[in-house]
Amino acid sequence: MTKFFLAKIVAFVVMLVLLAGFVFFKKDEKAQELSESEIKRQQLIEDVKRQKEHDERDMELTIEKKIINFAENFTTMYYSYTWGSFSNIESQYYYMTNEMKNREEDKVEKMRKEIENQPQRYFSTRAKLIDSTHISYNEEKASLEINLSINKFAGAIVERDTLVWVDENGNYYEEDETNLITDTINKSIEIDLVKIDDEWKVDQIREK
Repeated sequence: MTKFFLAKIVAFVVMLVLLAGFVFFKKDEKAQELSESEIKRQQLIEDVKRQKEHDERDMELTIEKKIINFAENFTTMYYSYTWGSFSNIESQYYYMTNEMKNREEDKVEKMRKEIENQPQRYFSTRAKLIDSTHISYNEEKASLEINLSINKFAGAIVERDTLVWVDENGNYYEEDETNLITDTINKSIEIDLVKIDDEWKVDQIREK
């Protein structure tokens, strides 16, 4: 009887040890699961953070590229004109700051008065982009250096029923217009832009 009782005690102790080991194992396993879950959560947070930074950089580059294109197009248009027409400036008033627009309006009025009693002349210029370089850029201001190749034509595009080329004497010209080029010069331009109410405006343009 005593041996049987001792056997039961031993069996009970063994069961307690096994149960304790099982509980400990489960706790350890649960702790491991929590640890792995936390690691995955932290990794996810880091991945999201890196992706956000990457997207912000891409967005910044996209905005910067748009500013560059805007400045290049503005400058190319500004230096392309036909004698007697000031559309190269007037058509871009919207894209100027108020200060620059006022200066350009005064400039156009002065040039218009200078030619008002002169006979019609037929010459024009066409600017082409060579390249551009950032001088400075931030969220509110930007400055660029833009290099242009400018062709001078002894002729112009005029409206006669349709838009046509004429030579320097005003006669229809149906040959290759590049034959009318009398000179080609390069200009280096600096252009300053500012951000006003979420829109970029040209504040100043000057020749180097």
